[in-house]
Amino acid sequence: MHIQERRAAPRFPLDSTGCAIINGSNVDLKTHDVSQGGALVEFVALTSLKKGTKLRVRLNIGFIGRAIICRVNTSNNCTLYSLKFDRFDFYSDLVLSAYFVKYDRHLSGTCTIH
Repeated sequence: MHIQERRAAPRFPLDSTGCAIINGSNVDLKTHDVSQGGALVEFVALTSLKKGTKLRVRLNIGFIGRAIICRVNTSNNCTLYSLKFDRFDFYSDLVLSAYFVKYDRHLSGTCTIH
């Protein structure tokens, strides 16, 4: 069975931390990958959220924005949440774009990611 990729933008691996504000509470998270349109994250604390939940996300790479959970995948005692970025500011867009450029350069051997 072939699973169709739903992201319009390419995914880039990103091992970063951050937090989400959910119903007024901060919940730590770590990222697995990111794209211009969203991210795949895992919440550090046991958190049970549903598709459609809105949250505010802050990643330690300098990104701050709003997101909506568009998919929940639970397996092997781990729950991964696919986030669709709903809105973020111009600076956060630049931060993501800079990360993608650094990642591409790293793959071509012309730069290191910090």
